Amino acid sequence: MAECKDDAPGSASERNSRYLLIVDSDANELYYTAMLLQRFEYNICTARNADEAIEMISVALPTLIVSDLSLTGRSGLELLQQLKENPRTAPVPVVIMAKNPSQEVKRKCIQAGAALIQRPVQAEDLYHIVQVTIANTPRENIRISTRLPVMVNNKPLDCGGEGECATVLSQHGMYVRTLKPSPMGSKLSLQIVVKYRPIAIEAVVLYSHRFGEGPFKEPGMGLKFISIAPKDQDFIRQFIREEVTKGIKPA
Repeated sequence: MAECKDDAPGSASERNSRYLLIVDSDANELYYTAMLLQRFEYNICTARNADEAIEMISVALPTLIVSDLSLTGRSGLELLQQLKENPRTAPVPVVIMAKNPSQEVKRKCIQAGAALIQRPVQAEDLYHIVQVTIANTPRENIRISTRLPVMVNNKPLDCGGEGECATVLSQHGMYVRTLKPSPMGSKLSLQIVVKYRPIAIEAVVLYSHRFGEGPFKEPGMGLKFISIAPKDQDFIRQFIREEVTKGIKPA
């Protein structure tokens, strides 16, 4: 049975621009892929086979279709072919998920203009392929919402009486909530605490926002890491991977 989840933030038009359709006959894999993409803040609909997918697409065109190769009934390649033969659905980008795809599968995907991703799907690979396929300015790394303590020059950052100032984290940067953001271009010496581990970072301010401004609607600044120990960066990467897959790892 086809289903939709509308948990993505933003206006209706913003959510529609992030509407993805996931097609997979394996219930566990379908749940895993859909939940990952929801945690990447996409609006998700799911279908169990090609017929359900076509029915849903007849109602509303998704921004992207992510389909398993080995569907029950018609295969993912057959679904892809039907989509590309219809002028209405032909422009919709498609990602095919396949375990050890043959050269023939690779050739057909290339001919149809579809991207291919290896199964079992890794969170970073899925995030990257969706970003490069549909985003106007693709992000290289997953970012997550979080709450982490931040120190600047060995003093707690002022974020309105709350000690957990880092609200968004990626491997190469973060957004920190603060009532007194530093000017763009400022360089800061920071310390954040991730799972009880203090991590020293040198960062530069990319942008600053006041109340109600920016994507997070709270005062603060976006930071890019310019110096961080490789082992600490690997630790952050692993922390982000654990957070986005928590409770949804496939059997």
